[in-house]
Order: sequence, then structure tokens, then C-alpha cells
Amino acid sequence: MTRIAVVFGAALGAAGCVPTVHEAARVSCTDFIGRPISERIAALGPPQAIYRISPTEVGYVFETKETNFVGGHTYYTVNYLVGSDRRRTPIHPVTTKCRGFVVRAPTSATPVSQRIILDVL
Repeated sequence: MTRIAVVFGAALGAAGCVPTVHEAARVSCTDFIGRPISERIAALGPPQAIYRISPTEVGYVFETKETNFVGGHTYYTVNYLVGSDRRRTPIHPVTTKCRGFVVRAPTSATPVSQRIILDVL
């Protein structure tokens, strides 16, 4: 009977070490480099302004701001006299701003789906 209690206690203790929350990785502004600008237009709507920077580059201004709340993950502390306590990490806001994108467009006739993002402002 004591073996069962020891095995159960060890399994319960090991279960506290396993992360319980799996979140998708957040996408930063620089993760869009190398992708077509048409994806950003579909997600953010039409740009506020479009500027010709050089003969082969065009700038798109979006002025986007995204705030996500990070934290609230569950973790456990163990006090062998009392037992384990379930706690959560503090929650804090993280704001990401993408002001615009620099896109490669050799001519004005290049379709939007073929204009590739070179840099993020």
C-alpha cells in the first residue's frame, strides 16, 4: 500500500512540472519580410498612403497598433508540509506597432500579389 502512495505522490509531483498552457507564437512585424503585401492589405485593410521611394521600391503606410495581454500562465509551488499551491504569473500588456512596409515593385504595373515586403518601418 505504501508503494502505491509513493508512486502516486511521485506522479503527482512530476505533473506539476509539465507546462499546462500552450500558446501560438506571436507574429512580430519583421516576420512579414519576404511575403507579399497583399496578405497585409487583406488583414489590415487599405493603406493610408502609398509612396514611391525609389524606382524599384514603394512604401505602404498602415499605422497599425496591436496590444496583446501576456502572462497568466499556471505554475505550481510545492511545500512538502502543506502540499502544492497553484499560482499564475502576472498579466501585462505588450504593444506592437507596425507603421508601414517597404515593398519591391519594379514597375507600377506589378500586381499587388507579386510585390514582396523588403523592410518594416
